[in-house]
Amino acid sequence: MITRPTEQSAPADDTPVAFFDHLLPGIEAGRYRITVEQRLPAEQLPGARLDPVTRIVDVRATQFRLDPSWVHAVYPPAHGQGPYHGLLPHITLDPAALPWERDPFTAGTPNPGRAPWLALLLFGEGELPGDPNALGTTTSVTVRTLHDGDPAVTGPVLDRDAVDPALLDAPCRVVDVPGGLLAQLLPEAADLALLAHVRSGGEDASSAAPADSRESPPVRDAHAVIATARFPGADQERYVAHLVSLEGHAPPGTRADGNPVRLVSLHSWTFTSRAGSGDGFGLLAGRFAPGHGEHSAAPLRPAPAADSTLPQELGELLEQGMVPIVHITESGERALAWYSGPFLPRVGPRLPRPADGHFPDADGLLLHEPRTGTFVTGYACAWNTGRALALADAGFATTLVRLRHQGRLRRATDRQYSTYRRQVFHGAPSTGTVPRAATPAAAPSPREQFEELLRGGVLGALAPTLGGPEADEPPRSASATPTASRPAAPTRPLAPRPVSPDAREAAAWLAGLRRLGGVPFDCLVPDQRMLPPESLRLFHVDRGWLDALLDGARSLDRHPGADATTDAELDELLDGQGPVPSAGLLLRSALVPGWPTLRVEAHAESGASPVEVLRREALGADVLLILFDRMPGRLTFTEPHQGLHFGVDDQGNVALRSLAPGEVGRPLGRSVPVATDPDLTVTTPAGAHVLHVGRLAARLAEDVKPGSPLSPAELAVQLVRAPEQLTLTFEGTPR
Repeated sequence: MITRPTEQSAPADDTPVAFFDHLLPGIEAGRYRITVEQRLPAEQLPGARLDPVTRIVDVRATQFRLDPSWVHAVYPPAHGQGPYHGLLPHITLDPAALPWERDPFTAGTPNPGRAPWLALLLFGEGELPGDPNALGTTTSVTVRTLHDGDPAVTGPVLDRDAVDPALLDAPCRVVDVPGGLLAQLLPEAADLALLAHVRSGGEDASSAAPADSRESPPVRDAHAVIATARFPGADQERYVAHLVSLEGHAPPGTRADGNPVRLVSLHSWTFTSRAGSGDGFGLLAGRFAPGHGEHSAAPLRPAPAADSTLPQELGELLEQGMVPIVHITESGERALAWYSGPFLPRVGPRLPRPADGHFPDADGLLLHEPRTGTFVTGYACAWNTGRALALADAGFATTLVRLRHQGRLRRATDRQYSTYRRQVFHGAPSTGTVPRAATPAAAPSPREQFEELLRGGVLGALAPTLGGPEADEPPRSASATPTASRPAAPTRPLAPRPVSPDAREAAAWLAGLRRLGGVPFDCLVPDQRMLPPESLRLFHVDRGWLDALLDGARSLDRHPGADATTDAELDELLDGQGPVPSAGLLLRSALVPGWPTLRVEAHAESGASPVEVLRREALGADVLLILFDRMPGRLTFTEPHQGLHFGVDDQGNVALRSLAPGEVGRPLGRSVPVATDPDLTVTTPAGAHVLHVGRLAARLAEDVKPGSPLSPAELAVQLVRAPEQLTLTFEGTPR
C-alpha cells in the first residue's frame, strides 16, 4: 500500500513523498528446478512423445557483502554526535527491492507480512564481546568458513550448493552476538516487517519516474528504509549499528543452546548520543544563525589576526580576498605576489579585453599592483588552469582542433569561391553579343557556349544564383565598371550556415568549465583559513576570472586572424548556454555528509523571486558548492525528504496523522505517549530501551485506522519526525 503525506506535514517541496509497504522482486534468490515437457496431439505417431527436460537454475543476489555505493544514507550520520535519544536509527538503501530478495530465518519458517531478510541492530558499549568500545569492529571470515560452521557459535544454516563456488573463498564480515542480548533486541518476524518500507519522491525524485505510481513504487525513484527498534540512550554513549542478515537463522525465541549467534554484517557505522549538544540538524544549522559566532554572511577572505599590525595597503588587499603567495619569475627569482580566485568578497572589477576579445596567453593577464610593487597572478593562473584542463581532456582538445581546422577550410573555400565569382563578372565583355560569323569556323567549346549564353542576356537571370563580388572588394579596373550591357553585381545575404556538432560539443564543454567544473579546489579557495570547519560563506563570482579561464581553454591551436569566425561562433553558442554564475555559497559542515540531499532554497533580496541554482556539487567529504545567477538575500536550509527520520517528539509522544484518502499525513492534533508506556517501550535487563513495534502499531491503529492493522508504510507515516528548517536573511548586509 502507498501513503502520501500532504503538504501540511511534508516540507515545502515540489515532489511529495510516497511510502510503500515493500517492493517485491519478480523472483526471489535461490535454486529452482525447471522441467519442460512437450507432447504432440497425435500421441500414437512415432516420436510424438518427447522426454522431459529438467534444468537447475540459480537466481543469485547479494548475500554476504554489500556494495558501499548502495548505501544512500544513514541516520544518525556516521561518527555524529547529538541528541538522538528520541530517534530510531535507520539506513536508506538505493536498491529498493534488496530487503525482500531473500527470506529471513531457516527454510520452511513462515514469513508473515513479507518480513525482510535484513535487520538493523543497535549495540552499545560493552555489549559485544568482540567490540566492547562500539567502534564497529568485526571479524573477517571466508564464506566457506561461515558455511562449515564453528562449534563455539551458532551460525546460519545455508544451502552450500546455492552459493557460487567462486565466492567460497571470498571474505565476509561477521559479528558474534550473545544469544540472550539478541533475543532482547531482535523483534518477532511479524514486527520485522513493520520496520522496513520503501520511500520515493522528495529531493531524490527521478525525472524518468512514472507519472502514476500508486500501485507500485518507481524503481528508479525508490529507496528501501530499514529502521531499528531500539532507542539510543540520552547520556553520552557510543553506539554501533549493524545491518545484519537473518537468512538461515532460527526465529527469535527458539534458540536454546546459549551460544553466541554469528551474524553477517553487511554495513555498520558508529555515532554518539548525547542530549543537549552534538551534530543534530537543528544544532548544526543553528550555528550559522546570527548570534552564534561569526555571521554566516562573512566574506570569503583570509582575515588577519586581531592583533595584526599590517600596513594599510596590505590589509586592503586581504579585505579584497587576496592571498599572498610565492611567485617564481621566468628568470627563476622568487618574489612576493598575490593570488585571487574566482570567489571574491566583493563585486570583481571589470577586466579589460584585448581588441579581438580573447587573451592569447597568460603573460598579458599578469597584472601589476602599484602600491606594493608586486604582481597579481589570479587571472594568469586562471588562463593556465583553463589550458591545462583543455589539454587533459583528449575529447575536447580533439573536438576544438577539428573545429578550428574546419573553420579555416570553410574560410579558404569561401575565398576561392568569391574569387571565382569575381572572375565570372569581371571577365564578361563590355559590349553586346558577338555575331556568329565573327567566330572561328570550328565548333565552339562548352566554355565558349556558356559565355555565349551570358552575352545573350542570361547573366542577369543567373546573377541571383551565382552571386556577385564581395561587397568589400574594390573594382579591379575602370573597364570593369558596370554598364547597361553588364548588370551590376548583386549583393545578397549569405544563407546561415548550420551549426556543426563539434561547435555544439565544444560550447557545452566550455559552459561546464564556466561553471568551474573540474577546476581544482585550491584554485577556488587558496587558503584554508577562508573556509574553516562549520562555516558558510557567500561570495561574488569574478567574471574576469571566468573569461580568463575560458580563454586558456580555447587557446589550443588558435590563430587570432584565421580563427575569428570560429571564435565568434563559439561566443554565440556560449551566450545560449544559460546564465553565467554571479554569486554562490560554500558550506563546510557535517550537514554535507549527514544529509546528502540537503535542501537549499535561495531568494533575492525582495524575497519573492527565486534565485536560479546553476551548479550544486559536493567538492569533498564535508564541502558543498552552490553557484547562483545572482546574489541571494535569503537562504533556507531544510532537511530533505529522504533524510526524514523516525521516532518520538521531545515529550516522548507519537503525533498522530491521518490515513484517510486525500488527507494522508495531515496532523490530527492528538498524540500517543510512547516513552512513558511500559507496554510500548520495553527496558531490557541490559538497560536498552526497545520499542515493541507490534504493540505500538496496534495502539496507533485504534486511533487512526480502527478495525484494521497498520501496514509498514502507514506506521512509517506515524513515526516520521517533522523536518527542521533554518532561514538566514542577508538583506542589507554589506557583502
